[in-house]
Amino acid sequence: MRFKFGHLMGAALLFFVGCSAPKVTTSYRNIAEQAVAAGNYEAATENWKLYFDQQMLDNEPIAPELFAEAGQMAFKANKTELALNWLKQAQASNYDNAEMYVALAELYKQENNLSKELESLEFFRASYPTADQEKVTNRLFEIYTEINAREKAVELWNAMSAESQQEERYLEEYFSLQKQLKNEEVADSVASALLNVNPNHTKALEWLGAKYYNQAEDRYQKEMKAYEKNHTRVQHIKLTQALKEVTADFRKSAEYFKTLWEQEQDSKYATYLVNIYNRFDDKKTSDYYRKFLK
Repeated sequence: MRFKFGHLMGAALLFFVGCSAPKVTTSYRNIAEQAVAAGNYEAATENWKLYFDQQMLDNEPIAPELFAEAGQMAFKANKTELALNWLKQAQASNYDNAEMYVALAELYKQENNLSKELESLEFFRASYPTADQEKVTNRLFEIYTEINAREKAVELWNAMSAESQQEERYLEEYFSLQKQLKNEEVADSVASALLNVNPNHTKALEWLGAKYYNQAEDRYQKEMKAYEKNHTRVQHIKLTQALKEVTADFRKSAEYFKTLWEQEQDSKYATYLVNIYNRFDDKKTSDYYRKFLK
């Protein structure tokens, strides 16, 4: 005959009804541990609660590691209030382990308590350097960018795994960070990495489109002014060579803005394309985009 695990626990509880309190509390703890082994975190949590209630009723001490163990089970059972209460009690007794601080951080995140979440994650990272830190490092990077702790965010970026550094959400945050820090060369590189992950990433396309446009236009103006001041054969050769490089940059810019134009026919993209095709002496294409200017 088969019995479900819950029936076995019920039978076990009935068996201990007439027993003394120490045996009863021991049974609650044993049943909780059996429930964990079976993957039944909800049953484990309920029996840990019964165990703690009986211990307090009998004025018996509770080891902090038991609060930590129970708190982690309550966390897995989505019993947020109990989990946080028990883990805090373990923490208050100066007990700590890696899993406890990961659970605490996630619980504080669920409560939108950013400062406490940050405190738990930083403690974990500083105290358990040999533990698997990837998820904690990634979350800390997100928090540091959110609170504008830029130097710490850059430091964390360098500690992140190569796989994480190729994820679009982290690349976006790092891209924004480098723009705020005015590290244009790094921002250029991150924008290119973003486009490798997502060829239609709007902000990366805009950044690189504007970069090559401004680079080309500035060079064009500079070389034309130099030639106007000195109409020599040597200067003409320099101008011709420079215009080849200018044209290459304009073409790069045009490709980025045409991709953006396919996403949205925005007048700001049309403005760039009008100017670029004017430089190419392509009146037909320039006039096409001119129709969309506001």
